Amino acid sequence: MNDPYLHTRRLAQFLEMDSMGKSELKKTAEKIVPRELSYHDFDGKVVNARELLISEGVQGTTLIPTEIYATVIEGSEPAKCIRNALPIYRMAGANMTVPVGETGTYAPVVAEGAEIPIEDQTHTGITLAAKKYAVRPLITNEMVEDALYDIVANEIRKSGARIENALNHLGIEELMYESDTESDCGSAGATPFLFIAKGHAKVVAAGFQPNVIIFEPTCYGSVAGTMTTQSNMMSDLVSRNGIFGNVLGCATYMYGGAAVRTHTWGFSADGYVGAIIMDRNCAAIGMRRDITVERYADSIKQMQGVSVSARFDVKSLVGEGICNVIY
Repeated sequence: MNDPYLHTRRLAQFLEMDSMGKSELKKTAEKIVPRELSYHDFDGKVVNARELLISEGVQGTTLIPTEIYATVIEGSEPAKCIRNALPIYRMAGANMTVPVGETGTYAPVVAEGAEIPIEDQTHTGITLAAKKYAVRPLITNEMVEDALYDIVANEIRKSGARIENALNHLGIEELMYESDTESDCGSAGATPFLFIAKGHAKVVAAGFQPNVIIFEPTCYGSVAGTMTTQSNMMSDLVSRNGIFGNVLGCATYMYGGAAVRTHTWGFSADGYVGAIIMDRNCAAIGMRRDITVERYADSIKQMQGVSVSARFDVKSLVGEGICNVIY
């Protein structure tokens, strides 16, 4: 079973070892570092962390920088939503234009041996403009001096989640705002699964293939609650695991943060959006630079630590392929 806090704990351990003398470090490495954690992957190589610590100490290795990055990514992992739901376009610069053609078009009949006509769609351009999102976890010299290594490691871990949630927040607001289709539960939030199915049909009718549903937690709970009352395999899956996997052939994701842009992300009042059902190719993430970690030291403020940043954008490409499920 994978340990979701493996790198966070390992970072705390390496930070503690960094303050030890050579003799104490050797004893600690031999005693504390478990065999299953003794191999550490960095710079594309697998090394024996135990032997490296004993022979070179912590400062002579890249163990701490590697673990800092791994801890940030470990923190971002549970928050992933939009990143998994939408395609990612790698950006070569700060801006990138994505050509978008007409919807509902068909290939023409071409006679045997005849010249194939050049596509005559009217294309429009959607511009992805990457912005920088960054955080600096607070790590004071006193925290290190007082050996609060677990707190330091957890602060670094949280910075990864904050960057990932910035991506989620931007994506949810963009999808809600640019959606051209709605499926309204009738101002009472009743039978949301029924209206998700109706939204699915609306996206298909617009000429798209819905393959993603993003849930707000309250709406997710309402749908899951209806499924647990059914005596079938879906009910068993929800009851045992708290998830229901694919719904109507669509991969399901959940985002629990706040988001407001014309619509409000939630499922407690009329007009709130509790779910988005869509064709994932109708929106895109522009990723100029994924999560990056830089170490720094500020002697004036007596702080030390890392800055965590990323540059990205999220844009809707075709609003007709995105449907808001309204409370």
